[in-house]
Amino acid sequence: MASSVDNALTRIPTIPTTRMQDVQKLVRTLQALLNGLPLARLLSLVKLCTFLLLLVNAGSFPFAWHLRVFWPVIVTRIRFLLLRVAILFKPPAERKRILAEHVEKLCPVGANPFELVTIYKRWASIDDADMFGMHLSNSSYAKALDSARLRIMWKAFPAWGVSRGVIALGATHYHFIREIPLFARYEVRISIVSWDSKWMYLIARYVTRPKGRRGTKISTTTSNRNALLHSQPPPDTNSNGDSSPYDTPTLIHQADGTASDNLEKTLGEALAATREATSTRRPILEPDGSVLHCIAVSQVCFKQGRISVPPALALACDGFSKPPPLPCGSDVGSHKVPPRYSPSNPPPHWPKVQEIRVPPTGSMVNFKRFLAGGWKEVPGADGSVEGTGDTAGIAGSGGRWWEEALSGPIEEKRRKNLEIVEALKANLEEVRKIY
Repeated sequence: MASSVDNALTRIPTIPTTRMQDVQKLVRTLQALLNGLPLARLLSLVKLCTFLLLLVNAGSFPFAWHLRVFWPVIVTRIRFLLLRVAILFKPPAERKRILAEHVEKLCPVGANPFELVTIYKRWASIDDADMFGMHLSNSSYAKALDSARLRIMWKAFPAWGVSRGVIALGATHYHFIREIPLFARYEVRISIVSWDSKWMYLIARYVTRPKGRRGTKISTTTSNRNALLHSQPPPDTNSNGDSSPYDTPTLIHQADGTASDNLEKTLGEALAATREATSTRRPILEPDGSVLHCIAVSQVCFKQGRISVPPALALACDGFSKPPPLPCGSDVGSHKVPPRYSPSNPPPHWPKVQEIRVPPTGSMVNFKRFLAGGWKEVPGADGSVEGTGDTAGIAGSGGRWWEEALSGPIEEKRRKNLEIVEALKANLEEVRKIY
């Protein structure tokens, strides 16, 4: 046994003598420099090195990730608490009305779910980078996506958040296309791409703006002002590029379409690009000239207690809807196109939501009970119900209005995109069988 170990050790390659001499020379030089320094200067140098080490790793401190991800939730909770304190001495009915109006103002009433895009800005810092490849490490893509995903969920579903509902992550699929260089600034553009009876799918696109090329900034312009939820400026961002959680989400209405419009085209280009040789690989450009580096598809579900809530219901309860129908005999290019739905021009299903959630007919308690099972008492298209009748009093009337609210062009796009993401999901699930 000992002889076999000795033979194995002799086969280990030794460090070249010249390399060892270089290392020893470097150690002697450093020793000479440190021995020549006064103790006070040596301590100052140690303090400086320690400070720099802590500074470059500040993003990985304990609870730094929690603050970065949950910052919108923390700010919103604090503002909501301050509002409750400010109206503490008002009559109970008045307090309920003010709080309900506050929640309703945050809802994206009349918005198209496929037009909602949230942009989360980051940069490839040293503690997020792979120092061997000098680019953003694979694990940092997930860290950035955690923050981006919560921001779009918090902006799209404010009433759901107030009801204490949970949005749980089921899976995330990444497709890496090009590396993000060290110190580069990048954006995570995340949007809703589809949903089924249980799962909602989000697509995140990691992009950078190339140096020397001025891309068209995604912002409110004269041509797309009518695509915003409200006649308000785009939300301000902080130093990290995080949008304020109290601002309404910016709805981007582009001639080239949103991420959900180009889903099949983008995934096809990404797969084709990664098959090319590295030396000949061409960048995939976004409509605004940004370079696409990675695509991530996330799968989330809505939970109220132990009950899974259909994503269509969550969307409709926060104001999302199909566009208003065109008058008979008019087309998309006609001047007779009706105005978009908005808080001042709500979609037809919105009074049903307010009947459940807004005083005097409703309350947030009723809304939670409705989400926790009351929706099952609403009859479907065939007249059947899923519930037991215990919550029939808060189920509302008029059939499953949330399905009607997201029908038409919304339903067509949902089905088209769902075929793509379900094919991706099915192929990856087949991989589990490979051993």
